[in-house]
Amino acid sequence: MQYTPLKLVFLLAPLVFSFAIGQDIFIPEVPQLTLLFHTSPGMVQLTLSLFMLAVGAGQPVVGPLSDRFGRKSVVLLSIVLYALASVAAALANSIEVLLFMRILQGFGACGMMVCAFAIVRDLSEGNESARIYSYLNGSIAISPLLAPIVGGYLDAAFGWRAPFFFLAAVGIAIFIVIFLLLSESIKEKNRTASLGGTFLDYARVIKNRQFITFAFIAASALASFFTFFSVSPYILISTLHVPETQFGYYFAIIGIMFFIGSIAAGKLNIRLGIIKVAVLGSILFFLSGIIMLLWTMLFGTSLWSFLAPTALASIGGALMMGAGAGGALEPFPDIAGTAAALLGAAEFLLATLVGTLALLRPVTSNMPLAIVLTLFGGLAILLILPYKKIRLEKNTVVLEES
Repeated sequence: MQYTPLKLVFLLAPLVFSFAIGQDIFIPEVPQLTLLFHTSPGMVQLTLSLFMLAVGAGQPVVGPLSDRFGRKSVVLLSIVLYALASVAAALANSIEVLLFMRILQGFGACGMMVCAFAIVRDLSEGNESARIYSYLNGSIAISPLLAPIVGGYLDAAFGWRAPFFFLAAVGIAIFIVIFLLLSESIKEKNRTASLGGTFLDYARVIKNRQFITFAFIAASALASFFTFFSVSPYILISTLHVPETQFGYYFAIIGIMFFIGSIAAGKLNIRLGIIKVAVLGSILFFLSGIIMLLWTMLFGTSLWSFLAPTALASIGGALMMGAGAGGALEPFPDIAGTAAALLGAAEFLLATLVGTLALLRPVTSNMPLAIVLTLFGGLAILLILPYKKIRLEKNTVVLEES
């Protein structure tokens, strides 16, 4: 079956969106779970971190499986796991059970995301694939626009279990759409004959300089976003005393900016190319960190010193993630699932590490997020600036040093 870029985006967006809503709909509940489960803030933070860790750690397994057995069968099994784990999480009666179900839920979201990005590489290449990746990232922005608001009201009306039942319903709906409308995208000649060559494939990807460059750029953006997700309930609800039912509206500001950045990235990747878009995104990211750092040092933590720089970072991060995914996966049309898995693993493992480190001490100011934005924005600039252009060589993007 032939898919136009727009149809492909609409079909695959729910697979990518499922990860984001699985994280965002739960965020307003985080502060109260400490009391509900009679546990520490560190244990509750693991409900976010372990979900991210599972999404990252599962990708090196799921990617080769999709290369071997096909995208559709793997993605359908992943959706089933996601939905069942959501129901089990809603029924959890202890923090330990909830944590385990969040891990299983993360593995399900992992399979959905890996297959979505691999399908894009199966069916497109070059700047076109970068454009589709940007639009798929834009679908993630729907989650912070709606999920915290929905989660806050579901929690207020029906209790903390309700958002997990909602996620199970989302999973069922996605399963029906994918089962009916998605055809297998991987060509028979590109299927790996066995899983035995997986380590050789991984070595091939890791040794590719282009992959390392763009994967770090994409991972830097996601790590900073996860830090924002982790610290935002403590800053907005606990420190600035924003009501739980209003938390989602402030959170939505960041979603709107990320959506705008993703749409812009889709267009700019075609007009300017991957390199320039990556540079522009990294510069915006770095500037947002500097602004937040100075604003907080001079005037302290406030609603706008937190949200305004983060909104700018959302635009820069959207540019970085679209260009990063396109550039990282471009050289691997024959093992797109494996390459997408390594890219995702790098993104989510770095995000988990950075987000967890940011919460080692109680969060009462913007400083942890400001430091993360400044550090990773600066590192991304240093990594990408040595390259002035790209050229095509046998349908592969090759970086040229200045």
